[in-house]
Amino acid sequence: MIASIKLDTEEKRRAALLDPQRPSESLACPINTVSTPADKVNSKLNSQDFMKNLFNPRLMNAWYVACRQTVVAILARIIGFPLSCLIRRDPELMLVINRPGSSFADNSKYFFAHASGMAGQNQRVVMLTFDRGIQKLIVDAGGESVFHPSLQSMYLLLRCGKVVIDMDWFKFGSYPLTIGAKLIQLWHGAPIKHIELDLFRKRLNSIPAWMWPVLKIQKWLIGRYPVYDVVVTTSQWFVDNVFSQCFNAKKFISPGYPRNDILFGWPESDSIIYRLAWINVDRNGLKKVTEAKSKGQKICLYVPTFRKELFDPFETTIDLSRFSKFAQKNNLLIVLKLHPFMHGHSQIKNYSNILEYNPLCDIYPLMPMCDLMITDYSSIFFDFLLLDRPILFFAYDLDAYLNHDRSMYFDYEVMTPGMKCNKVDQLELYIETILKNGCQDDYAALRQKIRACTHDHIDGKSNVRLISELLT
Repeated sequence: MIASIKLDTEEKRRAALLDPQRPSESLACPINTVSTPADKVNSKLNSQDFMKNLFNPRLMNAWYVACRQTVVAILARIIGFPLSCLIRRDPELMLVINRPGSSFADNSKYFFAHASGMAGQNQRVVMLTFDRGIQKLIVDAGGESVFHPSLQSMYLLLRCGKVVIDMDWFKFGSYPLTIGAKLIQLWHGAPIKHIELDLFRKRLNSIPAWMWPVLKIQKWLIGRYPVYDVVVTTSQWFVDNVFSQCFNAKKFISPGYPRNDILFGWPESDSIIYRLAWINVDRNGLKKVTEAKSKGQKICLYVPTFRKELFDPFETTIDLSRFSKFAQKNNLLIVLKLHPFMHGHSQIKNYSNILEYNPLCDIYPLMPMCDLMITDYSSIFFDFLLLDRPILFFAYDLDAYLNHDRSMYFDYEVMTPGMKCNKVDQLELYIETILKNGCQDDYAALRQKIRACTHDHIDGKSNVRLISELLT
């Protein structure tokens, strides 16, 4: 049993903190009282220090990008305002904006797929994409898609009654062209790390106070932190404790995330929803996992989040050759899914029991096939809670991550319902323990308690609730 594992002093403290037998009131999802709020971080630079760093190459590049964004936004406002007076918005036209690049995944993908299938006769749902290959795949599957930037996309931005997004979306002057349309933010994760306005407040504290108005005006011009008409979350608890402070919104709703419906099963095979859901899925990876399961192998999904410097655990901590031999010994297939930002950064060779899932592809169709998950600070574990399967938290650089990358909203020790470790030996030992216990662990009760806070619905009908509200 897990209790029989010989833990060092730190691990005993963590085990006591996360003991599933602790009173339920101790396990209520608590806000982290240890982490400093983003707007209180004492990291202000005086003007002299700031000027010394002004010509740092990284900072110079950031200045260049900010200036370019601002110029484009100003031009879009100059051109867009008179056109918006001539072009009336169509309340039945909904524009879904895909994330930049060649990816087609996450909440925007699944919302678009279901909205395309549920739209009424006079309602029109269009995906705006930055990749012509993705545009063609959407059209071939029966959906409507337009490449951006183009004259057609600019017209649709001026014409649409609703804009749906799941991340920031101010590229190519998009925001100024949508003034007057309803803005719906799906976001792309129930956060454990600071996001959006909380990160912005932290950034303000890292520059001299005299620069605050300049940065705020720049963000207003490009539409970086607008007031949304609707922000979508997975639970009212998340609204109260996180989203209400990191987004400006007129309304917050908690129907669940569109991407999570696929965890409960695929749509009807003859539907447009089904065809769109198959776009940008790593079919080769899915096939290999299916074959491994047919041979009796257990599937472990490893999803480390990205770091600012784009380091990954395989550069500094995990020997993949050793990890592959460990997996082979335990009849295990380890599926690596790196963050999309890591695409092309890490070169992972072929190992017998390690499979790299394409970082740009949609991982959610694979998740129901996985018996356990390993992660660190990625919020994907909140979604995996819906499957109620063991989660291991391999936080090998926790202190460095908190100091140099992101602060967190919650006490990491309490909010992560699974065994935690910071050494590979511990990680392998914990995996073996879970496998020997039939892919079960002692954290089921804690997972349920945290899931009750982070998910108001566990039924695979998030899109039905969301689209019914937005399209009616």
